[in-house]
Amino acid sequence: MVIIKPLLPEDIKSKVLKRVEKLVKDASGSIVSMDAWGKRHLAYKIKSHEEGYYVVMQVKLPEKNVKEFERELKLQNDVLRFLLIRKDNK
Repeated sequence: MVIIKPLLPEDIKSKVLKRVEKLVKDASGSIVSMDAWGKRHLAYKIKSHEEGYYVVMQVKLPEKNVKEFERELKLQNDVLRFLLIRKDNK
C-alpha cells in the first residue's frame, strides 16, 4: 500500500505511481495488481496532511531486493507512507 499526498494534480499522481512502478521493475519485481482507493481520511496527521490518496498494490519482489526497494520508496517526497506485507504462498 502506498499513500500519496492528496492535493497533487492527477498528472502528478500518475507520475508518482509510474515512479513506484519503475522502482518495482528496477528491483527485478513485477506488479500483480493495482487498486486505487482514492482520497481517504487518515487516522492521524502524516506530514501535516489529514487525508491521503491510497493505492493498494500487489507486487512480486525477490526477497534480496526488498530492503533496497523500501529505501527508495522512503526517498520519494510525494509518498506520505507505505506498507509492505509479505504474503505466504499457501
